Amino acid sequence: MPRAAGGVSVAHMEWRSSATFLPRPGPVTTDALLALSLLAAIELQLALTPSLRHPLPAALAGLALALAVAARRRSPLVAILAVAAVLALQEASDGRLTQHSVGALVAIAALFYAAGAFLDERGAGLALGLGIAGILADTAIVEPRFSAVIFPVLFLAVLPWSLGRVVRERQAGERAERGRAERLDAERDQRTIAATLGERARIARELHDVLAHSVSVMVIQAGGARTVMDSDPAAAAASLRSVERAGRDALAEMRRLLGVLGDAADPRALSPQPGLADVGRLVRRTRAAGLPASLRTQGEAIPLPAALDLCAYRIVQEALTNAIKHAGPARATVSVCWEGDVLQLEVLDDGRGPSSEARAGHGIAGMRERAALHGGSVEAGADPRGGFAVRARLPIAERAAP
Repeated sequence: MPRAAGGVSVAHMEWRSSATFLPRPGPVTTDALLALSLLAAIELQLALTPSLRHPLPAALAGLALALAVAARRRSPLVAILAVAAVLALQEASDGRLTQHSVGALVAIAALFYAAGAFLDERGAGLALGLGIAGILADTAIVEPRFSAVIFPVLFLAVLPWSLGRVVRERQAGERAERGRAERLDAERDQRTIAATLGERARIARELHDVLAHSVSVMVIQAGGARTVMDSDPAAAAASLRSVERAGRDALAEMRRLLGVLGDAADPRALSPQPGLADVGRLVRRTRAAGLPASLRTQGEAIPLPAALDLCAYRIVQEALTNAIKHAGPARATVSVCWEGDVLQLEVLDDGRGPSSEARAGHGIAGMRERAALHGGSVEAGADPRGGFAVRARLPIAERAAP
């Protein structure tokens, strides 16, 4: 026979490998096998006991015990009642089954264990009381001494029943811990999903704000260059330079965002985010895109948290982007007003304003979402004085506190 390394035969290794895939018997099958084993042991011991005067009632009592063991998991209380019935039957027949068969003693102990392990607290107590009453009644008839009662009550009833209770409580604790762990895992998964969705929304806002402004400038400047290319080459060249600058700015912002997503060690991911200090440059780029714009600042500026600073910048950027795309021939004014614990932003143009379809897009909704994240609000609509206005109110007192 061929042998594997270490002197183990190949056939033995194949047998061990196949044995690991054999199905394990379930609880009901295990109880049935235990019942068959105890029945065989009881009946064999009875058959080998010549002093037994009434073998038939004893054999029937052994069969009843075996059937009770087979049903102990499904009906533990009925199984304990079967113990009492068997003890009464053996006394009526003078068979003394428990004196001639160790298997009968094992069966009785297994039934008391089942009563402790498979019944609730009230049912287990009732089963123990009924079983002990049956044992006491049986023992008192044969040997009414206290010392003769101790062994059957303690070793056949109380100890197996107590062991069953301990196992039940341990399993209940394990189930509770497993359920708690599953709930924690589910909550963690939900938090992860929520965080992922929030991050996706944040990235979508960033991409929209970056690309919408730069691409709008590029489209308008490229169209202007095409219009005056023959009549005014110098103006066309200036427009194309604006397209180039807007494209470079968009690429820089895109590289920074991709650096954050791809590799935190990338220097682009560590570059500072734009803030209110960059609004002046944003207004100059808007003028270069063909929309006359001016900046007004009121109040004493205070340092802002990075997230709030970026929020304010993106709101102004998106409002100017909408003005570039939808206002037509117009002028725009950006106002930044520091009022104690509130930052007021206003972008007002005197153009025709965006269409209803444009107002339903992502730009205005994105501004409102950004402001809401910081406890603020954004109002966008037609201004009573004419044109279109975007007004944002951002609380800063708590967030700017050191």
